[in-house]
Amino acid sequence: MTGMDYKELGDIFLYYQTSNSSLLLYRDNIISEMITDENYVALTKDELINIFNFHIDELEKTVSMNILSNIEASFRIDYSIRAKERLKDPVSRKFRELYKDKEERVRLEDEILAIWQQEHPEFKQIISNFKSALKYRHWLAHGRYWTPKFGRIFDIETVYSISEQINANVPLKKGITIRSTGLLFRCAP
Repeated sequence: MTGMDYKELGDIFLYYQTSNSSLLLYRDNIISEMITDENYVALTKDELINIFNFHIDELEKTVSMNILSNIEASFRIDYSIRAKERLKDPVSRKFRELYKDKEERVRLEDEILAIWQQEHPEFKQIISNFKSALKYRHWLAHGRYWTPKFGRIFDIETVYSISEQINANVPLKKGITIRSTGLLFRCAP
């Protein structure tokens, strides 16, 4: 992997789980009056629960964006490796042609993912699911100022599942990666 701050999916999801648990524990400690936080002292229990539900929802959305960005980075790194290393498979050949014209300015959905779907129809549904999740990420990243029509509900488990399906099935070239220390997560080499 050529990026300096690459994280494995398992590490990102473990961060989410730890942060979510910490928020719930913090909320419960405020409710039980084991700790006092001046930001929440004037709130009723229901108001406090609603605010912490908002915090957890925002955490979920932020981590979902990070997971989807991670998969985008995996596809872009794969593109770069395949274009530069002169691999002989059909995807690599098409990427080399694309690289001649666009170098790193290639579009993810219309070019990289389209080539994967053309050359490997067996991954078409997995990649289509990822494209749908990218619409969710665009909505999150651009301020959520419109009412989205995704056709399905995206939560962190759905986003993680889509991302894991890509990692488990699409043979992306990854280069050197940082391995996850999480025991519950499959980490691609």
